Amino acid sequence: MKKFYPIFGIIGPLVYISAVIMGGMLRSDYSFLYNTISELTVANASNIVLMSILFGIYNISILIFGIGAFLDKEIDNSKKYKAATLMLAIVGFLGILLLFFPQDPRNAAFTFQGTMHIAIAGITSLFTLISVLLIGINFRKVKEMKSFAIYSFISFAVILVSGGVAAISVGSNSAYGGLFERITIFAFMIWVLVLSYLIIKKS
Repeated sequence: MKKFYPIFGIIGPLVYISAVIMGGMLRSDYSFLYNTISELTVANASNIVLMSILFGIYNISILIFGIGAFLDKEIDNSKKYKAATLMLAIVGFLGILLLFFPQDPRNAAFTFQGTMHIAIAGITSLFTLISVLLIGINFRKVKEMKSFAIYSFISFAVILVSGGVAAISVGSNSAYGGLFERITIFAFMIWVLVLSYLIIKKS
């Protein structure tokens, strides 16, 4: 029987990537290389309603995908897999919370909402890394999933390194902070897409 929840693991990332591209193209003052994705939803940003809806769809999709994977005993019932998929669900939930705590505009005074945004984004990044790593470790001894395990380790390395570079770049107001952030997040998005596809193929 085909499972429905992996479909959300495909819809979510596709919506997110489309939103990032669309949001940047709709703003003449926005640079894909310099500006962060969160700047698409700063307070009073143009098209903030559209962006919030699209990012909301993404996060709800990841939440559903994570819960579905967590509850699915047929794919894998190990503790590592359960922990990883639960973290994916939490990533989706935290992403929904982020919509209520927009990032502060650059060079603006820190606000409570902006501070919460940084804190929630930090926890989300940590859970993202751990979930990718745990699933890679979990599948490394499963014959038909060894390739995906290797891919998970590569994705983990890319997310870890590019995420660190992105944080330093944005913090130092580098011209390429937005680029490294996109590499980080899109690497995770593609990983979720591949995992979702494999679950659909296996079911």
